[in-house]
Amino acid sequence: MKSPLYAVAILMILNAVGCATIGTTSATAPEAFEAPSDLPEAARLDVAVIEFDPGLPADGEPIPEDLYPEIREAEAKLLPNQLKKTLEETGQWGAVSVLPVEPIASDVMVTATILHSDGRDLRLLVHLRDASGHTWFKRKYRITAAKGSYGSADKTLDPHQPMFNTIANEMVEARSKLEAKQLEEISTISELQFASHLSPEVFDGYLKTDEDGIVEIVRLPALDEPMLERVAEVRLRDEMFVDTMGIHYQNFGSQLESNYWYWRETSSQELFAKQALRREQIARGVGSLLTIALVVATGALGSVPATASAAAAGAVIIQYQMQIIHALGQQRQMHEEGLLELAQSFQAEVQPMVVELNSTNVRLTGTATAQYEEWQRLLRDVYQAENAVIFDVYMMPRQPTEETWIGDNTLPMVPFRQDIEPR
Repeated sequence: MKSPLYAVAILMILNAVGCATIGTTSATAPEAFEAPSDLPEAARLDVAVIEFDPGLPADGEPIPEDLYPEIREAEAKLLPNQLKKTLEETGQWGAVSVLPVEPIASDVMVTATILHSDGRDLRLLVHLRDASGHTWFKRKYRITAAKGSYGSADKTLDPHQPMFNTIANEMVEARSKLEAKQLEEISTISELQFASHLSPEVFDGYLKTDEDGIVEIVRLPALDEPMLERVAEVRLRDEMFVDTMGIHYQNFGSQLESNYWYWRETSSQELFAKQALRREQIARGVGSLLTIALVVATGALGSVPATASAAAAGAVIIQYQMQIIHALGQQRQMHEEGLLELAQSFQAEVQPMVVELNSTNVRLTGTATAQYEEWQRLLRDVYQAENAVIFDVYMMPRQPTEETWIGDNTLPMVPFRQDIEPR
């Protein structure tokens, strides 16, 4: 009678221990700093969040068993959008956009690499720098989702959101170390970088970049410079295009939201279950060794039946936990397949994009990266075509034409830039 009762008692104790090992302590979620009512306009810098580096092994290197390349590729597009939403909700910044590659110019730029992501743990390396080339910070962030943290029915409390709140807060703290004049210079450098891309022959002399990549303003164009007005018009078109591309990222996130949530949930539960199993196996192994040592030392052969019953009870627990892990693995795989299918649709979702330039519809095709790079090239071509006449006027030699010279013996007037009316 004693042996079965002993086995049942061991089973109850180990079940209780198994449940306890799964739980974790949930970290306090920081709130993102909202912009104060008196935030200076100069502080509202525009922010470009670039698609994250998925952190995949280099070509030819083995892929870890717990890493899913397609999921990482999807996360590289999803997570920037989550950071964008967080920054916009604070009201601390100007326009916040998600782009497939680094833009020609941006006041502030965020790049990041996914170091680890398995549904439970998320680790990022985030690099924040401004248009002048100065790095505001480069830091690693990590957050662990507690057991049960995906239980929110309306999915409004993302377990990884505290990390994005922290990033947003540290961006504000980094900005607060700059003076108003420095913030204004960052915006000016960004404008001149964009202008220099469109018309290097006109704007290249305004900025200087040293060997460390730090950009300084050498001189400023006149406030009434008509060429700057043209640049502003083109940049407005660029912002409209970026807004359109941002809609694709938002749609992509909306499509994947449900599958991604449940994939993370089942993956997290599976990891907790595996962790409990490992602890159980270690405890079983240690317990068996101690029991054997006790039997050998004391010659207590009468305890062998009880030991066998306890071992059988432990085997039942381990088998039960392995069944749970198998079931969770099947659920995760189901959501993983749904994620992969939706992730592949992103490329199709951004093809094609039709934009209007000078009353002409232009069809952009290919990946988001290819479309954006082609758009930048088109902007430059259109800008130079529109300003070809102005370039001709600027380059006219200050010499009398034969017709004017013969007519009234006066030199022809070549208009200065500020005298030329914009089209």
